[in-house]
This record gives sequence, C-alpha cells and structure tokens, in this order.
Amino acid sequence: MSQSTNTNLPTANLTRRRVLQGMAATGGTLAAGSLLPGANATPAGANSAGRDVLGGDNWDREAFVHSVASGDPTAESVIIWTRVTPQPDAVPGSGIGADVPVEWQVATDPEFKTITARGNVTASAEFDHTVKVDATGLNPATTYYYRFIATLDQREATSRVGRTRTAPGAGDDVSAIRFGVCSCSNYEAGFFRSYRDLADRDDLEFVLHLGDYTYEYETGGYKGMYGQIARRVEPHHITKTLADFRIRQGTYRQDEDLADLHAAKPMICIWDDHEFADNNWREGATGESFAKGQDYQALKQSASRAYFEWMPVRVRPDAQAQHLYRTLQYGPLLEIIIPDLRSYRDAQLIQSGDHWMNSDPDFMRAAGRENRTMMGRSQFEWFAGALSSSTAKWQIIANEVMFAPMTLPHSLDPNLHRWLVDTVGLPEHGIPLNPDQWDGYMAERQKIVDLIAGQPDKNVVFLTGDIHSSWASDIPKDVFGYRTGRNTKAVAAEFVTPSVTANGAFDSMCVSREFDAPTRQLLRTGQDLLTGIDRWFKWINFTYHGYMAVEVNQEATQCDWHFVDHVLSKDTRFRLGRSFQTRVGAPGARPVGAGLNREATVY
Repeated sequence: MSQSTNTNLPTANLTRRRVLQGMAATGGTLAAGSLLPGANATPAGANSAGRDVLGGDNWDREAFVHSVASGDPTAESVIIWTRVTPQPDAVPGSGIGADVPVEWQVATDPEFKTITARGNVTASAEFDHTVKVDATGLNPATTYYYRFIATLDQREATSRVGRTRTAPGAGDDVSAIRFGVCSCSNYEAGFFRSYRDLADRDDLEFVLHLGDYTYEYETGGYKGMYGQIARRVEPHHITKTLADFRIRQGTYRQDEDLADLHAAKPMICIWDDHEFADNNWREGATGESFAKGQDYQALKQSASRAYFEWMPVRVRPDAQAQHLYRTLQYGPLLEIIIPDLRSYRDAQLIQSGDHWMNSDPDFMRAAGRENRTMMGRSQFEWFAGALSSSTAKWQIIANEVMFAPMTLPHSLDPNLHRWLVDTVGLPEHGIPLNPDQWDGYMAERQKIVDLIAGQPDKNVVFLTGDIHSSWASDIPKDVFGYRTGRNTKAVAAEFVTPSVTANGAFDSMCVSREFDAPTRQLLRTGQDLLTGIDRWFKWINFTYHGYMAVEVNQEATQCDWHFVDHVLSKDTRFRLGRSFQTRVGAPGARPVGAGLNREATVY
C-alpha cells in the first residue's frame, strides 16, 4: 500500500445523481447551502477543557460539510482533498479549532473492500483545516474511490465517498479521451446548472476548469441576467484578506452541484484573474475590484494560499511551490499543457475603474511591441520546451484568455496596410478590441504561432475560457493574409467555452425581460459582423451559458457546446448548441453535424 503526506503549503451521479446521493449517505452526507450548518447553534457537547465539539448523530454531516474533491491525475497518482470542521464555530477563515487526525483511504470499490492506498494526516487551523494528499502508487487508467475518516474526542466521522480516475500510462493503447471544459462561475449571477450536468455525465473522464472558479466581488457588485442576484455570497464585501478568500472558497464548496461534480470526477484547474482581482497582472490589478493604493502582493499571497489550500491542484516544486503552470499526460494520445497567463504578464494596456488614467494612450501601437509578455521569460521557455518536446499525438493548451485575434483591420489594401505597420507602427494583426487577452501581447502570440507552424507534426488545440461566450476558430498563421483571403493557412484550432454563470454580452445588455428578443437579434447581428471581419472565426455565440464536452481520438478532436436556457433556476434544461472538429494533420475548426454520444461511459 502507498502512503503519502499532506501537501498543504506552509506559506502559501458518482454514476448518476441517485448514485452520488446514495454513496454520500453511505459515507457521510453533504449538507447544502451557503452557510455552515450549526455555526450559530448551541454546542452539542464540550470536552474537559470546555472546547465546543460537534456531537452525536450529526458528526458525519457536520465534520465534512465541504465534501471531497480530487484532481491532477497522473498514471500513478491523484490529488485528493477534503476539509474537516472540528467544532461549530471553526468555519472557513476563522483560524480556530483543534487539530484533527485524519485517515485517508483509496480503494478500487465503493465499499472499500479492497483498499489500495491509505495514510494519515492532520487537519489544522494553520491550513484552514483542509487536507490535501497526493495519493501515489496507483494503477493507470483505473477508477478509484476515496474517503476520509476524522477522529476527535474518541469519535469518528467518515466523509462521503468520492470517485476519481487515473490517467493512462505512457505505453497504454488509448483510442479516445473525453472530458468536460468550463470556466467563470460567479456565485451570485446564477445556479451552477452546468456543474450538475457535468457531474451526471459518465462519459467524461475529468473536467478541465479554465479559471474564475471563484469571484472576488462584494455581494451585488456583479449581478447576473436581467440585473438579478440569484443568491448571496460570503463574505459580503470584496475579498482582500486570507480569511476572506477562505470564506469565499468555503461558500462555493457548499454548493450542492459543485460539490457533486468534485466528488464525481477529477478536476484539472488553473486560475485566471477573479480568484485574485479583476484583470490582475504581475505587480497589481487594473480592474474595478482593486483599489488604488491597495497592497497587491499581500492580496496575491493571501489569494494564492487559499487557492492552494482549497483546490485539488499539484503545484510545481520550484519557486517556493508557487508555480501553477504544468503539464499532464494522457498516454500517447494527449498532453495537456497548462500555462499561467496571469501571474507573470505585463500590465494591461487599457485599464478600468479608478485605474483608467493609467491606460496607455498609445495602446494600438503598444499592443504589438516586441517586449510585451504575457507568460514571462521563464514560463515562455518552459512552454516552448513542453510544446516542442511533446510526443503525444495531440497537444491541448489549457488557455485562460482568448488566443485568436479579435481585431479590426487598419486597411484591407496591402500597400496601405504595410505602410501603417512599417511607418506608423500599428500592429501587424490590427487594432485590438480586448487587450486583456492575447491581443494585448501580439508579438509573443506570434512567437507561439511560429513555433507551432515550425512543427507540422504537432496537432495543437487551444481550449479557452474567460470571455463568457462561445467561439470556434482557426488560428491563422498570417493574420492579414487570412483576412484578405490571400493565405488562409491555420496552424491550430481554438474552442472557447461559455461561462457557467458569469455575465456574458446578453446578460450585460438585457437589463429587463422586455428587451430579451431585440437583444438576441442585436447579438446575432454582432456575431455575423465579427465573423465577416475576422474570417478565422467560424462560429460565435454571445447569448448562452454552459460548458464544452471534448473528445480527443486518433483522427480528430471534437468539441460540443452544451447550453443552458438560463441560470436563474437550478432545474432549467440543457441542449446541444453546436459541434466542431479539428482533424489530425488538418488544423483549423470545421463544423460537424452530430454531437458526441453522451451515453457512452468510462465509469
């Protein structure tokens, strides 16, 4: 049997919904809601020192109110996670509560008749009573079940049972891998209906979450559809301190749909900006949720520490274990390359809120400057090395912000275009519409495009979040040539997932139900205009929330967009939106007529 230690930083429908609920009841029941049950209740008991403890029949339920999670699977290991509540007032961010011994178990069956790995750790207030273990010594491409057993005052509590799955080994024969993709889940904007649908799908091996897992705003600060708030987040103010970020994480983890998703399958996560502050960069933040004069480095340290405590991620061992960029291999078929596009970037050219005066007045020319970086030098070298050395048939880039150019042309006349670029100094790719994404870092993007173009044996797909809308796109080798039809060669495809709940264009524009139909028509017109100007965009949808289901096989990578009607109800229906493919040796996004068979199963 394998044993491992707690990986917390010192600083810094298991098959269907009914089965999920049944297994939770077997190993400890998850309590739903946004506030910790019992936090304001009279204590059920006290030890000899007078410390309040959880009592009686509620111990299982109250000890593991934040459920369980797993993530970052390799062929031999997986991260497993939980949080223990040792007493009613030991809520997230409280900094109080006794140390609790915890046994973790990994088994090949949900009844734990065959335990293959186990160990012991301690849940302490130092790490917000979270427990994170890298369970090693596992077999490739295998479904496992895991649980935690806490002991306090000679009483035991057992968590719900989680399910996870290891990646295939390097020598395994892998015909296909199917997984979910999502991003941008603003708690107050709506219910996490996408997480429910992802949890209920047995055809998905894992879920790739591309950032904005939590949002930092005060309650009411970032409303949803029709200007409504579906529910209130804790704390009510903007998150700034370590306690704030821990409380915010705890609120999210008590959402039933998110908890069930974490318990149903492993997640592979990367942060974006809202885990910290709106439009953050290497040395600060340029958005509306960050005040001038605020200590960004303190905020960053607090936010990243809470993230590492609460998220089932495996951090790189260098630089005080602060690097989150990494790769994960799924046999010879697929390598996932996960850059961090927030922590090392230069400041955004256009800023908002009270940072507006810090915007670069020459942002159009500045966007194309050779010295601007999104990745930072060290990470770019790592990224280029990871991409070049990958021997997998497919390279999937887990990309937080849109890679494809969303720009306006300077001119469609080749001679005038050349003069504007060479003499005036305007960027080759056009005028950026959103310099927070890769359009604000055009030269570095082109280096990546050239790197891919120079390795025709690679099959590269960018999977992207952040922009709260759906896109299928070619990645052009020559932007001006593609726009004018002179050179429509693509080096890769990009598929962008809509938000789980965070406001998209429709939500921002349609402030009342009476404007619903004209807003949808206006957005359809905008979609058509943009695909006409930037011809590499093959399809855009500005209206719906949802997620993507992606299958990578020996011939193609297919992406299905699944849309929810709206996010103001927990029970609104899902439907298939569109499907696109990119094929081996033929980069670019092409529509397909049928979605993936979601009744297929890997669990």
